Amino acid sequence: MGELVIEVERRERFGKGASRKLRAQGLIPAVVYGGGKEPVPVVVNRKFVTELLHQEKGKNTIFLLRMKGTKQERHAMLKDFQVDPITQQYIHLDFIRVMKGQHVRVEVPVELTGESVGVKAGGFLDFTGRSLHIECPADAIPEKIVVDISRLHIGQHVTAADVSLPAGAKLLDDPHKVLVTIEGRAAA
Repeated sequence: MGELVIEVERRERFGKGASRKLRAQGLIPAVVYGGGKEPVPVVVNRKFVTELLHQEKGKNTIFLLRMKGTKQERHAMLKDFQVDPITQQYIHLDFIRVMKGQHVRVEVPVELTGESVGVKAGGFLDFTGRSLHIECPADAIPEKIVVDISRLHIGQHVTAADVSLPAGAKLLDDPHKVLVTIEGRAAA
């Protein structure tokens, strides 16, 4: 598994006031749960975690959570997060424990490559399916799923079922979900 390490510290104080104080200190309240163990409330460094989560793979990364001042460490991934609607800063994180080989459900971005024959002929691209939900081994989460659109003509589309998934991955979305369509120009 990838060894991006996040140092966490056990959270001792709870409630809205305690969480506000933590955020004012540059920390984010978080919880680590799953794996058949009790949830553990922790805090993480906001700046460090924000930088990690804004990388290309970001939210689908397996992290090594290391408890400050102890030898405890555990692989986990971000399961959920809350963002302040005004500042757009993370205000709470949920990590789920994962083990090597364990299958996880993730949302992976779709990236288009190539220039469509239909677009060259005057059509336009309608890119509506910008991500796919898949289940795959935790140590084999793809950063993105690349879809080549160079052979698409006006009126053609690519569905979720048309996409090649990595080995061991299973599509969770409706296979008929349209990801991209090449539309013709509207009549004048």
